Amino acid sequence: MSSLKGITIIVFALFVGASASNSFNIIRDCKQYNGAIDYNGPVSYFPTANLQHVRRTDRSKVFKFAVLGPMDGHLRFGRSQFPYDSNVIEIVLGGWRNSKSAGRRQYRTAGNRATNNVLVEVQTPNLLSPFHPLMFVLEVFNEGRVEVRIDGQPQPFLSFQDSSRIPANYMAFNRWERELIYFYDCPF
Repeated sequence: MSSLKGITIIVFALFVGASASNSFNIIRDCKQYNGAIDYNGPVSYFPTANLQHVRRTDRSKVFKFAVLGPMDGHLRFGRSQFPYDSNVIEIVLGGWRNSKSAGRRQYRTAGNRATNNVLVEVQTPNLLSPFHPLMFVLEVFNEGRVEVRIDGQPQPFLSFQDSSRIPANYMAFNRWERELIYFYDCPF
């Protein structure tokens, strides 16, 4: 009986080690974005034209990124590097205590007051994890459709139409209450 316990422990350790190793291999060649600013803080947008791993088609731009954290990942994209007094698109991943995700059009004034217009909201219980990064694929279509899917899954779990057709020329990450690490410019 004791040898069976030993085998079980070894198999469990191998399984845990393999699954932890695989989850971090997916981010090996990504850039890491630390220190995401609080939701209402001064977010720094970076140009997506400088990213190496963006798929461009005649109809869309496709980005891969990962989130490591317990809840409330936020990605924003827009036309300019300083999108104050204008609209951006905000993707919320694992918001509302890791229970829902959303797509919103956000208007933020020069005085940093935000107004959110919800475009879609879906139930995504336990989407994010503080132990394993989750890789996402974001596709922004020229005609305004935005889709987010978990890498490796064929269908998006979040899809909406942006009538303003805000392009993903600049992008930023931020957070709500908890510290998060983002990985971006990930290879396909």
